Amino acid sequence: MVSIKTRIILSVGLLLLFCFGLWTTGSSVSAGGGNRCTDHCADAYKVKKDICKVIPFKNERKICERRAKEAKEDCKHRCR
Repeated sequence: MVSIKTRIILSVGLLLLFCFGLWTTGSSVSAGGGNRCTDHCADAYKVKKDICKVIPFKNERKICERRAKEAKEDCKHRCR
């Protein structure tokens, strides 16, 4: 039978190993592609599009989404 102290130490060790694995994979993905300006534009677009999804009327929602996309393209154009 495994003692309680051994179980706690083992679970904390596994948790730290798991967190380290997530940290290393996350840092390699974020460092791998795109530049910061276009990533910023894409993030701002996602936020605006999420706001548009709350609009109940389809016509106004589509207008909002189109404006968000136009703002994203303008932002990307300023990055060049």
